[in-house]
Amino acid sequence: MGFYFRKSFTSGIFRLNLSKSGFSYSIGVKGARINTGPRGTYVNIGSNGIYYRQKISGTDTRPRVSEVQPIVPDYNHPHTITSSNIDNLTDVDSKDFINELTEKANKISYVNWFGILPLIIFLVFLFGSSFENHTTIVKPEGHRVVAIINSDVGSNIREFPNAKSKVVRVASDREEFALLDSAKGKWLKIQFGDTIGYVNKKLVIINHINDPQQSSDELNLINPYFYFELISGSVFFVCLLFWLHKKDKKRFAMEIYYEMDKDMSVVYQQFAQHFLNFNTCARKWQYLHSTANNDWKRNAGAGQLISRIPIFGISSHQTPNKFLKTNVQIPYIHLRNTELFFLPERLLIKRGNKFAAVFYSHLEISSVNSRFIEDQTVPSDAKIVDYTWKYVNKNGGPDRRFNDNRRIPICLYSQYTFRSGTGIYEIITTSKVDGFHGFTNFLLQIGSLQSKMKHDCPPAQFRNLVG
Repeated sequence: MGFYFRKSFTSGIFRLNLSKSGFSYSIGVKGARINTGPRGTYVNIGSNGIYYRQKISGTDTRPRVSEVQPIVPDYNHPHTITSSNIDNLTDVDSKDFINELTEKANKISYVNWFGILPLIIFLVFLFGSSFENHTTIVKPEGHRVVAIINSDVGSNIREFPNAKSKVVRVASDREEFALLDSAKGKWLKIQFGDTIGYVNKKLVIINHINDPQQSSDELNLINPYFYFELISGSVFFVCLLFWLHKKDKKRFAMEIYYEMDKDMSVVYQQFAQHFLNFNTCARKWQYLHSTANNDWKRNAGAGQLISRIPIFGISSHQTPNKFLKTNVQIPYIHLRNTELFFLPERLLIKRGNKFAAVFYSHLEISSVNSRFIEDQTVPSDAKIVDYTWKYVNKNGGPDRRFNDNRRIPICLYSQYTFRSGTGIYEIITTSKVDGFHGFTNFLLQIGSLQSKMKHDCPPAQFRNLVG
């Protein structure tokens, strides 16, 4: 993050702010202040030292979100654990923020369409018009006569055409030699390497072979200005891509700055530390489906069958948009088809190029420690509270009818359920007991603070503030 200069002059409820981007003015009191400047209109809302600002783009006429309604699954049928359509997840207070984020995410990239695509076309045209395929004949088409040894025991190749001459080599069956002359009576004149010899006609088959032409293809440069055009084109496109990148950076840029006093900075460091503690859990899972188990005898006595997948995509800081600028870390969790970004004041959700957001005051987080029959490798930080058997009888003991009836540990895991009245529904489980407790408890405290601010502020005034 670059250098940020700001100077304020205060008179009563008015404040004049000077920065390198220009000047702005604001009106309000501690805890609720509207700011207007060269980058648009923002709202700064805070209490006891934390503030956030959000651009105002209009008045919201949608109804307020409803209270969180508990979801009572029917475990007699498969129960899918997933949030609703992302278009319905955003609460009223986050509408303008999500509209701006979605609008920027759906913009075309100047770099891709007006930089990289023309560069590819330029290179294809340049190389296609500068080189020509040239065929070179390596070996012309020809005719040759060969002598093939036709004897199971092979044949002697002699120095001269008579049976008493010196043997220069012993040829094996089906071995092939170039035939030089067949007019030597019962002897054939052949060649192998640089040596000439003679072999008896009775032990040879003469064959005529037509050899095809052998050629190779080569690319020849036919454009005398190729290297000049390549270098000049490369320089042009490097400059163009640099300029387009600056344009894209400006078009896609979003700024979210958080102002905190010394005490609040210390508290926010704990917020980040709690997330790091969550990430140190040996295993984290996302629950996908649950269903009642009627065949409990063959499933270690389990009352429910849970479909789960491990969570690997976790980061202490990741932004939903590479051009988004902020002065705080954004904890990140990648679930299946869904990405979660934990901003200081709200949960941001991403699916593809679509976004949704919910203030923590509209988010319900419940936790429970549950017993889980672990048929896979037990995580190193898991707490084993009991054991069962792969096949159990009515009394919970091992069913002796099965030879491969192994003992299975029962672990105590912490399960965290995220819900909202807009349709958020996700379950995250940690192998360590209370592994996510510190972080989720912090979110609940922020939500409680936001709810208190709403209660202390007249509804119309608060609605105008959060726009």
